[in-house]
Amino acid sequence: MNISSVITADEMEEVLQTPLSPALRKECEEASLRYEEISDKERDDYVRAVIDVLFKNSVDKDIKPAGEYRLQEWEQGWNENLQALKNGKNVSDLIPRYHGKHKLVHWRQRMVRPLIPNFDYKIHCLIVDWAIETFLRDVNAIFEFGCGPAYHLLRARNFNPKARLIGLDWTKTSQQIIHEIIEKGIEKNIEGRNFNFYKPDYSLDVSPNSGFLTVAALEQVGSNFEDFLQFVLKKKPAVCVHLEPIDEVLDQTHLIDRLSTLYFRKRNYLAGFLPRLKELQADGKIEMLKEQRTYTGSYFIEGHSLIVWRPL
Repeated sequence: MNISSVITADEMEEVLQTPLSPALRKECEEASLRYEEISDKERDDYVRAVIDVLFKNSVDKDIKPAGEYRLQEWEQGWNENLQALKNGKNVSDLIPRYHGKHKLVHWRQRMVRPLIPNFDYKIHCLIVDWAIETFLRDVNAIFEFGCGPAYHLLRARNFNPKARLIGLDWTKTSQQIIHEIIEKGIEKNIEGRNFNFYKPDYSLDVSPNSGFLTVAALEQVGSNFEDFLQFVLKKKPAVCVHLEPIDEVLDQTHLIDRLSTLYFRKRNYLAGFLPRLKELQADGKIEMLKEQRTYTGSYFIEGHSLIVWRPL
């Protein structure tokens, strides 16, 4: 019989190496993040399945390298959220459809089976909320790059009541979603703007004491992040917060971690970002504030490691 467990606020504090606020402790406990351990055979089956994806020609339509060519696919994906929002007024309509697709998820360097619906979405939100509350609660504006359906920005309002919320995305559908959010009265102090990581728009006005945020968005540029990085250095936000796939914080001697990293490369996800930031720190151009893994993830990857820095 498989052993079941629940992720408590105390355990989450241990994993994140920091105390949680009362609000986040409550969020963790109310999420009821129950899961069960899998058998040795199930683990072996998982490893074989991932190896097949990594080293064979996969027919899975979702296993495609990231890159500029996928813009239209993202338009179509976010359009599903847009149509759902237009037909109702439920913020849950903004949840990306890729959550909850698999029966196993990453947790603390192993694969576990969730025992509740939306396990991966709930723990994902908890991590994002923690990052926002810790690093963006006092900024005057939050710019989320690659915001998609803007559901992180709406959650940011819980931790920063006054900040301007600016959602930036290369899809036009994202701006239509934000327009619908305003029209339905879900959030008024929010705006949407088209933005392409590959061709940064320097006309974007970044007010003093602004925070920049990316969540599983910068991952899409692979190693082509330099144009965006130079844009950030020029705009000089007060803080930059990233929750992205980061090879360097994973343990490459650990099998599950190694499979995650190999999948990053299979999908052409963000690569070389943290070493580049450290070069900039050595040159006195930025200050690194935090780099750590969160030990959470989806079926294929632990993809939400935290990097926080600021231009000097």
